[in-house]
Amino acid sequence: MKKLIEHHCLGDDGTSKRRNIPPQGVSTAKSVKAKHLGHDSLGCGQEETGHEWLQAAECRTTETVDPEQEYKKELHHFLTVEYGLSVKEMFPAARGFYGETWNIQTECGNYFLKIDYWNHHKEEYQRSLSVVQYITDSGISFVPKVIKTKEGNLYSCFGQGIAAVFAYVPGELSENWSTEQLYSRLAEIYRLNTDGITLKTETFGTELLDTFQQLRNLSVLPAAVKKAIADKESAISSYRERLKKFSMICKDDKENFHITHGDAGGNCILDGDQLYLVDWDSCLLAPIERDAWIFISDQDELEKINAVLAKNQIDYRLEQNRLCYYCYQFFFHYLNEFLKSIFDAKSERQKAEIAESLIAYLKDCWIYQRLQAADAISCTAK
Repeated sequence: MKKLIEHHCLGDDGTSKRRNIPPQGVSTAKSVKAKHLGHDSLGCGQEETGHEWLQAAECRTTETVDPEQEYKKELHHFLTVEYGLSVKEMFPAARGFYGETWNIQTECGNYFLKIDYWNHHKEEYQRSLSVVQYITDSGISFVPKVIKTKEGNLYSCFGQGIAAVFAYVPGELSENWSTEQLYSRLAEIYRLNTDGITLKTETFGTELLDTFQQLRNLSVLPAAVKKAIADKESAISSYRERLKKFSMICKDDKENFHITHGDAGGNCILDGDQLYLVDWDSCLLAPIERDAWIFISDQDELEKINAVLAKNQIDYRLEQNRLCYYCYQFFFHYLNEFLKSIFDAKSERQKAEIAESLIAYLKDCWIYQRLQAADAISCTAK
């Protein structure tokens, strides 16, 4: 999930846009120190998380040590010891909510480094790496390969974070793709044999509703957040009940499951006509609707996806019940990610910024157009 800050969808005018998901929406404001370090103040590289050693260094030599250079020295050393890389230069790459990301230039070529410090997310990131390896070992060239450590591992620990190095791909993070272009790529993933792969599988469950009830009662939640949730209670209750109904309809159908991304539209790197798919942190063995639900309010786009699937010999058409399930499921998923991030926040400033974005998410967001479309679909088994 770029993510917790951004998620790809169609705009109301049918054009491709990235909307702030107040979570996969947080404030884009940065603290002076975080900006100096090249870290989003709410990203995984926030100075309060995983950088105790950096804080100690600042206390000892506040006037003589450049924190950015000290941090980069530690990264240089880490990459040399763990990966055997001789780093010439490194600089921050485009970042989402969870990943502290770096472009790495070495004597032998360029690489991409991603570090995840968030307690409630880094294990998910770690687990996804074996799936990325399976995808690239299967011959998929548009997903960057995971580079193993000198010990042959897919990741290593850096401070309190999980770090992994990937093959470098040229281009820029972009949304200027067509539905046909993106889903032609995804169709290649969907066609992979998943027998024996270790990957969480969709259950069409409603456990995240229980998680939401627990999170909303946390004592650390600001009063303004609790009020915003209370003010939205009627809609939340309706979404809760409809999620339960679509869960009951979908839960016994485990056919046509594939490796799904979960936020493909917001994680495309374009280099001319070449499209790469990155950030597979939330991959899941699930139906294609998990990637396609964002188009639930645009039948033309859904038909484009159906056409791409048929062209790629995937004998399947998107189902309304599954689209509805994921629309409601992701509403609560984003809500829970906000609440977990408030709980994980290591400073009052960070907590306040996430809380502000959560309140904005509950007030108005692109997802409500999708929810309105889902509300218009009756809960009936096929």
